[in-house]
Amino acid sequence: MAKKKKKDAYIDPQQRELRELIELKKMQQAAAEHPEEVQAEFEKEEPIVPKTFKEKWKNYWYHYKGATWGGLAAVVLVVWLIKDIFFGPEYDLTITTATNYMFSALNDSLASDLASYAEDYNGDGKTDVTYDEIAITLDSDAENVDMQVNAINIQKLMAVFASGEDLVFILEQEVYDYVCGEDEGIFVDLSALYPDIDIIEGDKLILNDTALGKKMYLNGLEEDVFLCVRDMGGTVKENEKSMSTLERSLDFVENILREEYPDKFPADEAPADTDSAEAE
Repeated sequence: MAKKKKKDAYIDPQQRELRELIELKKMQQAAAEHPEEVQAEFEKEEPIVPKTFKEKWKNYWYHYKGATWGGLAAVVLVVWLIKDIFFGPEYDLTITTATNYMFSALNDSLASDLASYAEDYNGDGKTDVTYDEIAITLDSDAENVDMQVNAINIQKLMAVFASGEDLVFILEQEVYDYVCGEDEGIFVDLSALYPDIDIIEGDKLILNDTALGKKMYLNGLEEDVFLCVRDMGGTVKENEKSMSTLERSLDFVENILREEYPDKFPADEAPADTDSAEAE
């Protein structure tokens, strides 16, 4: 027997491979002739069940990795929406520009510059202004303009007007004529509120040469860019909220004028110093 084992140790590799192939063929033939025996043998094998935490985590991650990432993404999205809707900042005022120009490209702090003319109207201890910039051109022959995007922006502007929630608009004459059409009185007549001020023309506050206009780089333009306040009426319903927004909007206008005409808008008298008065 010892000699036979020694001889098998030096068997030719090709012969060994042939033997293994023959054995495999025999097993396949047996399985085909008696499949019930193979199935019974298979059922006897115990399933591999992960026992340790590491094995369980590896098994879970292998089967549910995609579902886990998808679930996490959904949770993050829902949390973000809830935070934005219920816990986001309550803005004091919304300013909408609708012109050919992208002022924010020249001044990336424009929102804070606009906020300097507003006040803490909602009493939350800070002044937040929403700046909504809508780039519009009404020249059909304009070059380097994506007309599809331009059409979407025009629809967006008309939707903003239709909602009647935002009242302060910075426009140019072309867009002004487009949104007004044949309607009169769509904006507040500022000249009736602030007569004898040369930068006010009817319902327009010309911004080009004002301090705010210089921050928006309007002083280099030949055409006028002006601020208008949407009037109550038309699609704007006169309710407590809209009237409050109108008051805020007109206060924003007055703060711009105060900076330009300090003599016509004297500062409020400072309250008396009661401590020093009592000391005297």
